Amino acid sequence: MKLTFLKIFVFLIATVSIYSYVGQLVPQFEEQPPAKKLITVATPPAELAAIGEELVRVKGGCLICHKVTESGNVRGPDLRQAAGLAGRRREGMGADAYLIESLVTPDAYLVPGYPKMMPSAVKPPANMNMAEVKAIIAYLQTLGGAEVSVKILAEDIQAAKAAGPVHKGKEAMATHGCIGCHKVEGEGGEVGPEITKVGAGRTAEELLKKIVEPSVWTAPGYAAGIMPAELGKAIPPGELHEIVAYLMGLSGKSYSPTGAESPWSHEGVRLGLVVLVFNLIMLAALAVAGRADRRPKAEDA
Repeated sequence: MKLTFLKIFVFLIATVSIYSYVGQLVPQFEEQPPAKKLITVATPPAELAAIGEELVRVKGGCLICHKVTESGNVRGPDLRQAAGLAGRRREGMGADAYLIESLVTPDAYLVPGYPKMMPSAVKPPANMNMAEVKAIIAYLQTLGGAEVSVKILAEDIQAAKAAGPVHKGKEAMATHGCIGCHKVEGEGGEVGPEITKVGAGRTAEELLKKIVEPSVWTAPGYAAGIMPAELGKAIPPGELHEIVAYLMGLSGKSYSPTGAESPWSHEGVRLGLVVLVFNLIMLAALAVAGRADRRPKAEDA
């Protein structure tokens, strides 16, 4: 009997340990991110323009300097007028060609009254491909009230050459426009401070809070309020933790992208402990019941 209980106990410990280990690898949050929209030669103009709008607002970081409504930044030209004036900017150059040039090689022509400050859309920090560039042009054309005339070609959507594995946090920072303002590992903008080693003097919790609540502190030499107050709240929790893990790693510190400082604080581990305690109680109850059955009854004495 004792050998049977011992076998059951060993099996129980092994099972709970496996479940706890697997459970602590799973993030403590659940999210269903929207499916990534792919650009093809058959993408309808309206959908292409919608993708372009998202690129302008997020990955491209365009609204840091431009505006698409009455309120907004005026460091660069008003994007509502971009498509309408494109055909008249440079003599002998069509509207589509000018818009492509203005995104790919913005220094080729500077709109009067504006300085040289815009990075190429196909280089860091945006790192867009030509299909994405044309999606932005489609958005600018609809924004100005014109029909979408830009065309996606097969060569525009060819897969980029593999450049090695990229940390999910770094990828998320590019997706949400972080490196449009901040320089990281030598790439990015200079609107905000360089954050390559920001984790050296900050804890993971402080970085996480700074992203979600930018007003908690301001880097010396930079004005308060530059970082969008709602940006961090729009980033999915999983990507927030990946960003923090990436930044902490650049400073030689470790942080779990699951958001758990210790595996013992993870929901999966805690659930495993609850299951273990429950099963131990059940084993104890079975043991007590077994002893009671083996006791001689009064009438058998």
